[in-house]
Amino acid sequence: MIFGNIEDWRYYFGKSEVFNEIFQELPKISTSTGNGEYRLNNQIYYKVMSYDTHVSPSVIESHKREVDVQIILMGKERIKVFDEDAVKVTVPYKEENDCQFYSIEKQSFTEFDLVPGKMAVFFPKDIHACQYAVEDKVETIKKIVFKVDEELFTH
Repeated sequence: MIFGNIEDWRYYFGKSEVFNEIFQELPKISTSTGNGEYRLNNQIYYKVMSYDTHVSPSVIESHKREVDVQIILMGKERIKVFDEDAVKVTVPYKEENDCQFYSIEKQSFTEFDLVPGKMAVFFPKDIHACQYAVEDKVETIKKIVFKVDEELFTH
């Protein structure tokens, strides 16, 4: 997992063509971009979504095939990243949606607030939960999640 400033992406990813493509696309996306799924190429697509944060969200997930690059356009949300021994699998991995879901077994996690100007990158097996309200203040957020085929990182 990586959490940092969007402007520092080169520090994390150097001259990566993958991230160069993502961060060239980013200025074209704004709060007026319609919610939906958009494709950059065969191995990178992104979802623009709006939703309300929750005091106690229930979705905890990880992926095997895709790397998530999450960026907030409007609002803020708290994200938690769980230790593997702190969760229990509730829905086994399904290839068609590249997700495995969990429930919390013990409170062992790292948390941070994703706000405009920041990014979070989740690699396969990073167990994460989004949609938490910051300081229990529910708000509507707008967010981009770039989905990158993990093979672009391993080959």
